[in-house]
Amino acid sequence: MTGVERYAYSICMALTELGMPFTLICPKGAIRKEYDTERLNIIHYGFGGSHLWEQCVLPWFFVGKKDYMVLSLTGLGSILIRHKIMTIHDLSFLRCPSWFSRTYYWYYRFMTPLAARTSRHILTVSEFSKTEILHFYPFLTDDKVSVVYNAINSRLFKRDSSIPAATERFVLTVSSIDPRKNFARLLEAYKGISGAKLYIVGNYNQVFQKQEGLSQDRADVKFLGRASDSQLLELYNQACCFVLPSLYEGFGLPPLEAMACGCPVLVSDIPVEREICADAARYFNPLSVEDIRRAIVEQLECDESARNEQIERGFGNMGRFSWHSSARKIVEIVEKSLTEQPCKHNK
Repeated sequence: MTGVERYAYSICMALTELGMPFTLICPKGAIRKEYDTERLNIIHYGFGGSHLWEQCVLPWFFVGKKDYMVLSLTGLGSILIRHKIMTIHDLSFLRCPSWFSRTYYWYYRFMTPLAARTSRHILTVSEFSKTEILHFYPFLTDDKVSVVYNAINSRLFKRDSSIPAATERFVLTVSSIDPRKNFARLLEAYKGISGAKLYIVGNYNQVFQKQEGLSQDRADVKFLGRASDSQLLELYNQACCFVLPSLYEGFGLPPLEAMACGCPVLVSDIPVEREICADAARYFNPLSVEDIRRAIVEQLECDESARNEQIERGFGNMGRFSWHSSARKIVEIVEKSLTEQPCKHNK
């Protein structure tokens, strides 16, 4: 799962665990095995998939129906459905269009404001993303955008003493390989660092432009591709530290996953990481190769006492994020939206 998919799935599971009734409407076809859907009430409807299904097929399901609210958790909702709440995870495609394929950029540039105008309410995943939304879409008001944080599965991501020690020291990063994740600078910064290899978990996504300078022919770097949750749990528990040099994030789950597993975290000094990681991370300037290198070297060379102190701050930071708390907040927003008249930009 990507971060967006994990958000949608985890909210659905939390709503189920809270005993909240809802129906999940999906295109026809098999659901990927990563998703445990046994407790979900699912209707497979219509034909096609992806954007075509969402925009042109799904609206027909609601013809003649009343007293419903559509909750779209993955970035857009059908512009033909007025009784909906949509989620905007971030607006990176507007902040830096060159990171994305032209097709992706133009589709979301055109469709996102239309979907926002036809929504009762907007959800987003951080105060930073809310600020971006209000900046780029001034027709929205502050009270129509609510922050509902990501969280992690604490039953899965945790410190596990049964996991064997790694066969070699390594620094871990987990992310899709795309321009905003800043891997070119990370790889340049890692040149000359000794005593630990760099493990990169993730793969390319076709919606992003390919990057130059990401050669995989290096003895000090391992590209591991995609990893299952159980593999991630093992890597987080074994790593010397976790590093994420992103230039832009809406939220970013991997730093929290690493903290939950007792892995010290190094992240970019950007507003959203300060918001999410607070005092539990070591920060660096993501535009500076030298500063990225400095942060990694200092972390690798820090003594056990300082490392343990950072790990404990990470554990303490986790209490701010809960899927159940986020699901409860969404229920409140849905119930309020059901009783409100559509706002002006929805008419």
